[in-house]
Amino acid sequence: MNKLLIIAIALQLALAFSSDGLTRALAELTAFLLTVVLFFNVKHAKLAQGDTKKTLTKLEKSRKSTTTL
Repeated sequence: MNKLLIIAIALQLALAFSSDGLTRALAELTAFLLTVVLFFNVKHAKLAQGDTKKTLTKLEKSRKSTTTL
């Protein structure tokens, strides 16, 4: 998904560099919005990865406490 967003951003920037007027403005706006989406997508993935690590750590601790009985 991230690779697709990066390709779309690059295509929009290429379009913006090669055109004028309204087309350029819309291409720049679209590239900016796609960049924001990419940022939140990466941020969400990192948060989910961190939550997964915390959950696994809690499970390991609970296993250790139940196996020592």
